[in-house]
Amino acid sequence: MYSIVETGGFQYKVELGKAYKVPSMATAVVGSTLELKSVLLFSNGKEVQVGTPVLNDATVKVEILAHGKGDTVIVFKKKRRTRYERKNGHRQGYTEVLVTEIRSGKESAAVEPQIITRNRARVVALAKQKAQNVPLTRREKISQGIPKPVKVKKNTLRKAKVMEA
Repeated sequence: MYSIVETGGFQYKVELGKAYKVPSMATAVVGSTLELKSVLLFSNGKEVQVGTPVLNDATVKVEILAHGKGDTVIVFKKKRRTRYERKNGHRQGYTEVLVTEIRSGKESAAVEPQIITRNRARVVALAKQKAQNVPLTRREKISQGIPKPVKVKKNTLRKAKVMEA
């Protein structure tokens, strides 16, 4: 059973129990459920229903798992012989959603609870892993009492090597 849904200006083929990254839904709270009503196509494996442009009685329920930013896209502009160069980076925001229920008319299918808990745990584990790789800020170093690194001049290092030899 699958469905084609439009959200954020894009169309997605969604299946039960799968997670998708869709354009950012800033108003949605993590852990809440949304009902997507712009279902363009519904298939139960035997017959296909196509909307004109949408199916009126079809909905797809999704659970918001996380918000994040995608990979950096570098935008580089250059005009030759005019010394014009611009380099810019952009990270598009996304919302990760899990499809929990697909319904069309009398037909409906819901995902098993263990799949929901497995996806929630995956998102939490990824967040912990991401947090471990973040270096401490200056404020955090000061609050933990970590001293500043000692400044060493290059000349003193060179003189120390000469004296050792």
